[in-house]
Amino acid sequence: MAEQHVARIRDRVHDRSAPDRPMDELSEDDLRMDAQWMEAALQARRGYLTVLDKVLRSEPLPEHQRTVTFNQPTITARAVPAEQAPVQRTKGR
Repeated sequence: MAEQHVARIRDRVHDRSAPDRPMDELSEDDLRMDAQWMEAALQARRGYLTVLDKVLRSEPLPEHQRTVTFNQPTITARAVPAEQAPVQRTKGR
């Protein structure tokens, strides 16, 4: 989410300052506001990355994870497909 926000602001600044746009459309206030939004978005992104890093570092190492075993019986019988099943014949047929 933070990455998309940064990309949207970047794209907006690029569009406003494109070489084919008229120079009188540039607004110092708009660019200043975009710079403030970009600063906030990058700061939020850094915060998310810091928190994610802390969460991942707090996870136990893989060798310390306990194994889970299931005490349910395993089904080992297989059904025979219908075309291979023996046909039972009744008396008189």
